[in-house]
Amino acid sequence: MSKIFEYTFSYKLARNYMVFCFRQFYGEYIVTGKENLPTDNSALIFAPNHLNALMDALAVSSLMPRRKAVIYLARADFFQNKTIAKIMHFAKIMPAFRMRDGFENLGKNNRIFLDCIDVLRFGHSICIMPEGGQGEEQKIRPLVKGIFRLAFEAQKEFGDSKKVKIVPLGIHFGDLEKCGKPIIINIGKPIEIDDYIQKFETNAPVAINKVKKVLQERLSDLTLDLATSQYYDCFQTVTDIMAEEFIESGEKQNITNEKFLLKQKTAKTLVEIEKTDPALMSELNRLSVNYKSLLRKLSFKSSIFSQVKSDETSFSRFISLIITFPVFLFGLITNVFPTFIPVWIRKISVIGYSGFYSSAQFGLGILLFPLFYLAQAILFHVTLSPNWGITIIFSLLQFFTRSFSLKWYSNLVKYLHKVRFNSLLVARFEQSSTLYKLIDIRNRIVYRINTKNGENR
Repeated sequence: MSKIFEYTFSYKLARNYMVFCFRQFYGEYIVTGKENLPTDNSALIFAPNHLNALMDALAVSSLMPRRKAVIYLARADFFQNKTIAKIMHFAKIMPAFRMRDGFENLGKNNRIFLDCIDVLRFGHSICIMPEGGQGEEQKIRPLVKGIFRLAFEAQKEFGDSKKVKIVPLGIHFGDLEKCGKPIIINIGKPIEIDDYIQKFETNAPVAINKVKKVLQERLSDLTLDLATSQYYDCFQTVTDIMAEEFIESGEKQNITNEKFLLKQKTAKTLVEIEKTDPALMSELNRLSVNYKSLLRKLSFKSSIFSQVKSDETSFSRFISLIITFPVFLFGLITNVFPTFIPVWIRKISVIGYSGFYSSAQFGLGILLFPLFYLAQAILFHVTLSPNWGITIIFSLLQFFTRSFSLKWYSNLVKYLHKVRFNSLLVARFEQSSTLYKLIDIRNRIVYRINTKNGENR
């Protein structure tokens, strides 16, 4: 079997196709901190947070330059089937053995570690999910020691010839399940293992714990870390509320990223409140429960309170939706089956973890979309237009109108919700009372968070 890091032509084609499809799957692909990616001959170990199965790995692959492979470590039980093991090898994934795989198998990790060091020696990268597993909650879970052991052993092997660096990555998904939503990848400042190698040689556990603490802190700063066990739903609701407090300025800004930053800031404020002000935390929890209940009753989302100008209702916005409706309709008709068949299959299959939903839908989609596009182009050519030029244009439009249709539908839903919201504001009391209760609770939450932020300045 070939070396796992060999950059074969077949792997290049597969990787390029997967990364291309990955970027199409999300409505916005945002990367920050590119300046933190080392450009020297450092040995890089990527350490992302882990929420979304395959999509987390593809997020890392999307950052890699040409001819540079990233090798992943995954649960050893995935490799029990020989055919699957070969596929995993082609995808550049190696097994990592855990205690649950049997104590007698833990010794095999020594061989895996040597292979990882070999990967780093030849200029490629390793990716290890330092949380050891994935979870649906947006928080950084306790880190496992495997990534730190590898980093220190590699640095000892390389000495002064190559610096080993752990690159923290914060991955934030606009939605764990749906396509067309944004993804934000934040690249953090690398942790240089050489700075801790002397301490490791005298007291390995202390050195590992120091690096572990630094990585935990940097991951927390790079993603949305709702660091609570008792008030998670409250944290989630309040951060959603505060994100819509973003107001556009004259400067060029990415609205999605600015809202994410507001969520991060609010999450840290809530962590402090939970630690220092239990009475306020209890009040916020009660308010958030009532807020969510009223929100469901009205069939709204927190985004209904968005202060972004593009979310406002206007006659020109209505006209633009009407004018572009034919483009939406074409995109809907030509993309409906490859878009929704993966969703239907996923729903009837037994997948208990929502963080695997989009991975399953993505995997089916990358097979179905080209098949449907080809079949529909042939059908169009045979039944409607024998002209190959028009058929080629039809084929391209299938692809280009897909993302437009998703965005158009999202804008229509926002517009209709905003119209209903505005109509309720001026409706009779018996019709609008629920909305005004919702607004009152929301304002109380915003006031308390802003007051706390003012105290911390």
